[in-house]
Amino acid sequence: MTQMNPRASVSMRMRVAGVVLSIGLVCVGAVEATSSTDEWLITPQEAALAPRAEAPGGTLLDVGKQESNLGPTIEILKPDAGGKGEGPVEIQINFVPKTGAVDVSSLKVTVVKLFPFDITDRLRDYATAEGIQIKGAKIPAGKHIVRISVADTQGARSIKEIEFEVL
Repeated sequence: MTQMNPRASVSMRMRVAGVVLSIGLVCVGAVEATSSTDEWLITPQEAALAPRAEAPGGTLLDVGKQESNLGPTIEILKPDAGGKGEGPVEIQINFVPKTGAVDVSSLKVTVVKLFPFDITDRLRDYATAEGIQIKGAKIPAGKHIVRISVADTQGARSIKEIEFEVL
């Protein structure tokens, strides 16, 4: 059996690691290039993810659900809760301050699935202390549950969910 020079072995390992790293970076770049939301608020691939699990008896498991109204009131005007409508979807959500001014930097918007995912950055440009206004959000057909969370400058947080269907 031929033994490899230890220096050559280290050199070979470093070359292999460099190739693997290069391939990894190329793959990450490809994923980033193709994973653009292309102006979708929720992409078709995300909409197809598994819904949140149901507990025995058919009730939804609400892990992480903490509806709260200690902070600003979250008024969801559009889309209608439980409503159905054609896309693109108009979104009109008002934040009404209670004990302190609305802290827009505390806003968090997640799509509730088996593994919820955050879409806050996709709509941050449409969010102000008064609420979220989007005239024509691209959301694929299907049932969607979205959780909105916002706090005031005193740290009091409100959380609200809306469920709607895009036809």
